[in-house]
Amino acid sequence: MCNKYIFLCLLISANFFSCTLFAGNENDKNELNQMHPTLISTDPILSKRENPLLPVWTGQFGGVPPFDKIEVADFIPALEAGMAENLNEIEKITANSAAPSFENTIAEMERSGKLLDRVRTVYGIWSSNMNNMEFEEVETEMEPKLAAFSDKITQNEKLFKRIETIYSSPSKNNLTSEQQRLTWLYFTSFVRAGSKLDAKAKIRVSEINQLLAGLFTKFSQHLLADETNNFLVLKEENDLKGLPQSLKDAAASNAVKKKFPGFW
Repeated sequence: MCNKYIFLCLLISANFFSCTLFAGNENDKNELNQMHPTLISTDPILSKRENPLLPVWTGQFGGVPPFDKIEVADFIPALEAGMAENLNEIEKITANSAAPSFENTIAEMERSGKLLDRVRTVYGIWSSNMNNMEFEEVETEMEPKLAAFSDKITQNEKLFKRIETIYSSPSKNNLTSEQQRLTWLYFTSFVRAGSKLDAKAKIRVSEINQLLAGLFTKFSQHLLADETNNFLVLKEENDLKGLPQSLKDAAASNAVKKKFPGFW
């Protein structure tokens, strides 16, 4: 989980993306629900819905997403479920009464967020390759919430103190080089995301991150809309010479959708 999480955390200051972790206690949950009532679903019907994004992937290659069963309507409840699960996992880390160690903090963070990782993987595929107006509504609603969710984890004082303790401890030298590097990545990404700021500054950073998440999403959607109607119609089959039949068939299918039957 770390590679994805650390990468996303580092992007907060560079490209204003969101991380995928969240931490806090019950008060944090209540506070987040007050800020964003739909972030953590309490609808008993919605929570019992069979969502194809939630189960662990099965099949070849270590498991693949069930693309044939997924609908756009599945994303919001799946993201909410992933965040809620991740919240509980991180809460257990911060509630641990044992002294912070690599195993009970850094390694546990590495093991957390699996459901959210899976959902966001498919979410990213949809955003990049299968986007439409229905999915844009999901992005518009969820991106600022994911940004707020990200800030909750990086601004969690209990969690950061555990990470900082491990990072600053002389016993860190007893860790393997890989463990030391991982500890450094977590500590650095949290600091860059604002973990050492005062309370007022943290609030302001979160406001900016949510605003930027919304603006970035809107810009991406405008760019996609601008590019959607730009295409080249090939009228001669010789123009496709050398391409595999699968690509020719796909081009012909797209031409039909664009109301250019018989072309590519």
